[in-house]
Amino acid sequence: MSTYFNDMQAALDTRLDGMDSTPIAWPNIPYEPGNVTYLKPSFIPAGTLQVTLGDTGKDETLAIYQVEVISPRGAGRSSLPDTIADRFKRGTILTYNGVSLRVRSVSIGSALTDGAYYIVPVSINVQTYTGART
Repeated sequence: MSTYFNDMQAALDTRLDGMDSTPIAWPNIPYEPGNVTYLKPSFIPAGTLQVTLGDTGKDETLAIYQVEVISPRGAGRSSLPDTIADRFKRGTILTYNGVSLRVRSVSIGSALTDGAYYIVPVSINVQTYTGART
């Protein structure tokens, strides 16, 4: 059984987890933020296409790793979006369980407010090549 999607997400999660001491609200794990700035990552697979010929041809998978920087409303601007962008700069290669992926680009989206929080999304676009699923 192939675990390519899980391995991609694990490579990205591992890189984010080693960044600094900012708390992280991991997917599908209960988290109570309190009144502190924290990060909330999401793995968004974009599409997988066969890119070499034959039954065992390589697949290319594109994905977005979105990290939301969530701060208490009124706390001012955070430098964390830039810290994340530096951590996942273009060209960075991440490997987990034999699956390597490359960061294609990093950008931030428009900030928004949600109740007591101010949220800035950081989008990390990645690409990987894997073997055909068998």
